[in-house]
Amino acid sequence: ALGIMKNFGFPGTKHLSGYTWIQGGVTSLTGNRSVANRFYNGESLGLIVHFNDRNSIWIQETFNKLVTVPWYTTACIGYTRSW
Repeated sequence: ALGIMKNFGFPGTKHLSGYTWIQGGVTSLTGNRSVANRFYNGESLGLIVHFNDRNSIWIQETFNKLVTVPWYTTACIGYTRSW
């Protein structure tokens, strides 16, 4: 997958930031007798909660589109530790 991400801050706060992420790539659909490789594109919107300079949690909602499947969404949450 390849994509472009843009981070942005919220005025008046140092502990919150957001991002948008547009991406595309190839994914493999399994579950049948054969594996089907399909192109997909996704558009994400996320929020990052910065606890300090090294620790943060991010929350993301992604709208995905496969060539042969209608739009669907995925939600993610993660933890980041920077050195």
